[in-house]
Amino acid sequence: SAPPPKPAGPPPTPEKASGGGEAMSPAAFTDPLSGAVREGEGGALKSAASKIMQAQALASGIAETKEERIKRDDSQQVGGAYHSYDEEKVSGFSAFINQALEGDPHLAHLLPMNPESNELFSRLADGIILCKLINIAVPDSVFIPALNLGARLKNTYRKLENVNLAINSAKAIGCSVVNIGAQDLMDGKPHLVLGLLWQVLKAALVKRVTLREVPGLVLLLKEGEELQDLMRLSREDLLIRWVNYHLNRAGVQRRLANFGSDVTDSFIYAHLMNQIAPDECSLALLQEEDNLKKRAAAVLDNAVKMGCQKFLKPEHITAGNTQLNFAFVATLFNEAPCLELREEDRPSAEDLATLLDDGSDEDSREKQVYRNWINSLGLATTVNSLIEDCKTGIVLLEVMERLKPEVVAWNKINKKAGNNPIKVMQNCNAVVDVAKDMGFSVVNFGGEDLAKGNMKQTLGLVSQMMRRDAFSKLEVAKGGAEAKKISEKEVVEWANGKASAAAGFKVAGLSDPALSDGRFLLHLCDAVQKVVNWEVVQKGGADADKENNAKYCLSVARKMGCSVFLLWQDVVECKAKMVMTFIASLMALDRLPRNPAHADPDAE
Repeated sequence: SAPPPKPAGPPPTPEKASGGGEAMSPAAFTDPLSGAVREGEGGALKSAASKIMQAQALASGIAETKEERIKRDDSQQVGGAYHSYDEEKVSGFSAFINQALEGDPHLAHLLPMNPESNELFSRLADGIILCKLINIAVPDSVFIPALNLGARLKNTYRKLENVNLAINSAKAIGCSVVNIGAQDLMDGKPHLVLGLLWQVLKAALVKRVTLREVPGLVLLLKEGEELQDLMRLSREDLLIRWVNYHLNRAGVQRRLANFGSDVTDSFIYAHLMNQIAPDECSLALLQEEDNLKKRAAAVLDNAVKMGCQKFLKPEHITAGNTQLNFAFVATLFNEAPCLELREEDRPSAEDLATLLDDGSDEDSREKQVYRNWINSLGLATTVNSLIEDCKTGIVLLEVMERLKPEVVAWNKINKKAGNNPIKVMQNCNAVVDVAKDMGFSVVNFGGEDLAKGNMKQTLGLVSQMMRRDAFSKLEVAKGGAEAKKISEKEVVEWANGKASAAAGFKVAGLSDPALSDGRFLLHLCDAVQKVVNWEVVQKGGADADKENNAKYCLSVARKMGCSVFLLWQDVVECKAKMVMTFIASLMALDRLPRNPAHADPDAE
């Protein structure tokens, strides 16, 4: 059935938006800066959720000072009742989207939005804007010909495909979509829409905050630190260091510690912008001592002179809106990082290849896939650099706990090991022990390999975890223990049976060169659901044809509802481990009960 019409007034609270169902559980909460909806597993997460609920109670019953409100806004749950803080984000996000996607012919019916209205929720409901934003964050994540556009959107199921494509593409770039479903976006549930949208916008804003794009980030290293230490930092921490680097150069004593209360008086912005763009940004605005809103307005005017997008309002700065101010700082960095580095001080190509997970080479692509998969799980720990972040063992223990609850004895784990080599080694040894208990192969792999960042061994273990996750979906689809007996050979036989019956296609195995043009996988998708537009598929064997088909088959699977993380290069290069997860996801989908309309959504 078609989604219900949107209300003319403010969006409903989560309880009303859910149509009488359950709202997000108290143990699930939205991280205010990352935007990830996280499940409340473990004491730390439950404690965070408790603090969030306390903040909401405070908001409903106690008059707050300006400072108290800023502090609460920095830490509160997005999933609460629709309030002024959300209105600020709706306004800022809408303005940003209007500028970022201005002139896109596919969005003429959706943009521009009125930032002072709640149009954002209804305009995102068909998934097209989200898909376009995902491609800004990580180009080619969504194959645009796979989108249902124009008259096809009159079919509710085709609209659902677009939203599935958006959600699963967001997962594929590392967004956490725990507790977020397609119907939630189509219904415009505020806390879920804003949480997912912020993650996508954030990914787009920080994509340049890397050593490859800005080698001068090495200037942010503190005494005694090495490049590996820089790689462990989140984008938030990197931007905070960047601001403080320029404040130090300006000779001022104040330092940035957060993107909320620390920027409300515009003092830090004034000095930062004077350092990175002295011709456009003077310090004269600081003479406005009694009117912080005028100060903030002058900051934004200066940002426009620098060439930055204008999506903030002065009150977003003075109120200390964490997400919007983070976005503003990222925009300033993207426009003028001003981290001049001598050529001889630049990181070597070898160092970059070892450290980065940006898909620039084969090893880096594999790390990128695994990092994005882990981050999509909504764990307590966010992975910034796969190998570096795995060295403490904590993130891998969290992954294994997600795959098999209660498998980790957390009372024996050093959650705050820091740089203590003894505690780190204890954690890494625990990873190996738990991996053995779960049946993973850890031959010639010890805790020391993990602690030292042995890339081959670490990737081998994470690969097994991701495969287990893919096969666990088969277990759910098939009804329990029976799925544990399914072998890779059986998965291939299933795929051959489906594709052969549909189009006479067969492959000898997961490394068969016949897979490289993507057509076998597309026939397999179409055999599960009638979803492939064969006019998009290229029949030639040229590299460009293979790339076209590989990108298309990934988007087709995602619009069907599959969570697949491999890259198009993995299809073209017939990477067996990655292709296996793709086919297993289709097999799991095929075994779920479905609406008969899914067989041919365009049938009358």
